[in-house]
Amino acid sequence: MKETEELLELNKRQKEFYNSTQPSKKNLPTRIWSNFRNGLLSDFRKKFDLKDRVYQEHKVWMGDLSDKKILDLGCLRGNALSLYMAENAKEYIGIDLSDVAIATLQQKIEAGGYKNAKAIAIDFFSPEFNHGDFDIVYAYGVLHHFENFDMLVARLKEKLKPGGIIVSYDPLETSLPIKVLRTLYRPFQNDADWEWPFTKKVIQKIKNNFEVEQVRGILGRSKYGVLINVLPLGSNYKAKIISKMIEKDWNTQNIDDIYSCMHVTLLLRK
Repeated sequence: MKETEELLELNKRQKEFYNSTQPSKKNLPTRIWSNFRNGLLSDFRKKFDLKDRVYQEHKVWMGDLSDKKILDLGCLRGNALSLYMAENAKEYIGIDLSDVAIATLQQKIEAGGYKNAKAIAIDFFSPEFNHGDFDIVYAYGVLHHFENFDMLVARLKEKLKPGGIIVSYDPLETSLPIKVLRTLYRPFQNDADWEWPFTKKVIQKIKNNFEVEQVRGILGRSKYGVLINVLPLGSNYKAKIISKMIEKDWNTQNIDDIYSCMHVTLLLRK
């Protein structure tokens, strides 16, 4: 199939990108975006415990892992929950395109003595990846790497057992200010070929193909809290305002309420 062959070729380039030991030279727009994302925005997320809150929610969604077979999709060297899943799951398989990164995760698994876990360098779409019947697919920052979302959906359904779940976390491009910023930045982005933040069209495809059991919005109204946080106002006053924004984003009632957000985390069921 031509589309599959094209995707496999693209993923070879992605593998080379993540395997590279030479840091890519960043142009000015990339440096500005990187400094904002890894500096001001990262500090904001840490201060208000947004990142850890997401991971804790994922643990709740996954529940007892003792009888679960888990696929940790695109896990690189291991995300924040990789070793937690490797230790507690009935069976854990972590996969990534990068053999360099996966070798590091495999070393961690062996060091921890997790007998029912392994890390494999393989393409999710490769016919050589013949594992299936997963109870859980954990995809932290992964699903938005696929431009052809229909192909991804079909592959996920193929690999999940009936009633299996997907726990995901991805960026959005549904807010006008963020869409404008991403559009301006994209021509300078060195990983643009596999960076496709969710659009409203993708969200609709998710709704059409899975049961959306839980949804949490991150950095919707609260993204403006990054600016409020640097204003010369009382720290308690700022924290109170920003916390209200964060809770409003987090406690969305359905998936259509997250369009103002920068990120979304989802619990989906086949």
